Amino acid sequence: MALDVAGPLPTSDGGPRYVIAALEYVTRYAVAVTVKQHTAENVAEFLMKHVVLRFGPFRELLTDGALELTGKVIEELVVLLQAQQINPVPYRPQMIGLVERFHRSWKDCVATYMHEDAQRDWDVWVDFTVYAFNSGQHSTVKLSPNELMMGRALRSPNELLRSTGVNEAGELTAYRRQLLTAMKSSRACAELARTSEQERQAKYYNRKWLGPLRVVEPAGYDNFLVEREDVSGDPERFIAHVSFLVTYHTPVVSLQRVAADIEEQLLHEDAAQRRANGEAAAAVVRAAAAPGTAAASASGTKRRERTVASPAVQWGPGELVVELRRRR
Repeated sequence: MALDVAGPLPTSDGGPRYVIAALEYVTRYAVAVTVKQHTAENVAEFLMKHVVLRFGPFRELLTDGALELTGKVIEELVVLLQAQQINPVPYRPQMIGLVERFHRSWKDCVATYMHEDAQRDWDVWVDFTVYAFNSGQHSTVKLSPNELMMGRALRSPNELLRSTGVNEAGELTAYRRQLLTAMKSSRACAELARTSEQERQAKYYNRKWLGPLRVVEPAGYDNFLVEREDVSGDPERFIAHVSFLVTYHTPVVSLQRVAADIEEQLLHEDAAQRRANGEAAAAVVRAAAAPGTAAASASGTKRRERTVASPAVQWGPGELVVELRRRR
């Protein structure tokens, strides 16, 4: 369940200025009340009177970082109800976008029916807009929130103009079984519709960016020649303006994998280089220590090589060390 407070709104004669709203994520059922102040005590009273005592304790409470929603009073209430409170990152209203969108819906509806230009009678219409929201078909789940929460659709006044039949409920046990079956089927259909709607919205959201791309060279006038791999794996190049380019940040896992590969490659190259250097040094020493060969010293030479034994180092078979010493 998501919880949020909207306001302050215009008021007169000390009337309410804020709206506390809660929305259930599965059914999209909304509950809202008007209050004069948005204190932690008012929020806790709203949760107990309008949510817990009507629908039962919630399992999770999703709120933003407002003090009246994350203070000690709400924390103690959540612990008392054996629930869990979730607070997303600051300055990210998208994390509770469901209740934020509900605030926009009831505000648009109230703005249509307000009588005064001063917008001071908005609180009269909040309950009506909540009823309309719960009885109307939701665009995501394709059913009304009241159908998913209560198991039946709310009757609207205009149904009196149409001929509607009345069905007998029958025995309570059979009616309860039928109601539970219908609610289970409705929620399954709502979940399927919600998944389909999220996939449709993701297409509009995800198609804004293409990449990652490699910048090849500047193309003039703040344009750049970029390159990417197409579906077949062949490189594809095209020109894009700098206003359409953003820095691509490689995920940490990928960077760690690349770093591990580079480190392993460096260790392999280092071992091969040490082995090659050791073989070259051993060949030089063996050639210098061969019997019947003398090392000719040119005039003016300042250094000479000689084979020494190092007692501090344990050398393997065929491994030698070369020491460079200055001539006195």
